[in-house]
Amino acid sequence: MSVFDPLMSGAVGEVPEHEHDILLIAGSRPEVARLAPVAAAVAAADRICGITVATGPDPMGVHEAFEALGVPADITILLPADVGPGMAAVAAALFTRLDQLLVDQDPSAVLVHGGGLAAAVAASVAFWRRIPIVHMQAGMGTDDLLCPFPQEAHRRVIGQLASLFLTTSGSALGSPLGPNVLTIGDTINSLPGPADPGCAAALERVHDAHRRLVLVDLERPSSSPVVDGLADLLERYPRVEFVVTGALATEEPAMSLAAHPRVTVVPEPGPTDELAVLAAATVLVSDDHELVGDAPGLGTLAVLVDGPNVPQPGDSIRSIAAQDAAAAVAQILDGDHGRRSASSDGLEAARAEQAVAWMFGLCRSPQLPDDGPAGEDGLHGAGGSSSEEESSEA
Repeated sequence: MSVFDPLMSGAVGEVPEHEHDILLIAGSRPEVARLAPVAAAVAAADRICGITVATGPDPMGVHEAFEALGVPADITILLPADVGPGMAAVAAALFTRLDQLLVDQDPSAVLVHGGGLAAAVAASVAFWRRIPIVHMQAGMGTDDLLCPFPQEAHRRVIGQLASLFLTTSGSALGSPLGPNVLTIGDTINSLPGPADPGCAAALERVHDAHRRLVLVDLERPSSSPVVDGLADLLERYPRVEFVVTGALATEEPAMSLAAHPRVTVVPEPGPTDELAVLAAATVLVSDDHELVGDAPGLGTLAVLVDGPNVPQPGDSIRSIAAQDAAAAVAQILDGDHGRRSASSDGLEAARAEQAVAWMFGLCRSPQLPDDGPAGEDGLHGAGGSSSEEESSEA
């Protein structure tokens, strides 16, 4: 790992000689979940030098997420010790340090995902330096500029700056992105499947039986009323699976619920398992602020138990007292129109690498050989359905 400081060289260690290199910049754990498979695909193809960068408001958390997914961060950009917690203060620090990183590395391109703060800053400084930007999960994610906030607005800004747009579905909700739009699917599907057999079986049932999933992650004793309400939810929603994690999963009544065929209790899931379940869930119920903060980036609505009760634009995160959490989950499930995990062939990350290699002129086609003929515009490739544009339940 190299910890980047503007007063120090930010160069990574010795890397193979390649004509082109690309910085894969992640500022949150959901972004790592999408970029880590691409970094692995870039390394496997060995046509481009991929350099992973951990940054954002919590750069060490992002660094640890890269490590947990088996793709170490090559560069970790730490923020100044005196930086304030506000978005403007973090952005100001990121602008300076990411700009210096681009000066030191002089990459052929920068790859970002979605619309996080770090992605928006990285795209801006890359544009100023006239470095091509590759934008994964490009285009409008929703029709509401404030949902999720502020990621949706950032995503649209990046869409005005990028050179290559990698979408999760054939359309980017009508966003005028230009000609270089390629469908690759959601690269989180290229992560290894859950190692825990319970998590793996639950996700298989969700996929095969077209069920919805609720992830319940609770640590504090004060959150126990949430677990008490799960029995009623199980009876009310016969086509919903529940995965229960956290410290309360080892206590009653969670242990008794484990006997139910639609309840999976995993007290301490591994990082990959947790990300896979969270990405597949319709709703997360948790008293873990960090996990709740990750949920919108994975397309999952979240209920923060005993939170500060601060309204969130678009209700991507709802802050609810423990005794009211079950009712909040029911409200979300009643309003859900059938969000399901996208179908996947596991080649999404390989498609991303192929697209970047094509952009650099290293291959003749932007598509993998097995993806079939291009669409009407000659560019749209095959891919999974967008997690933002899900089909209705069968």
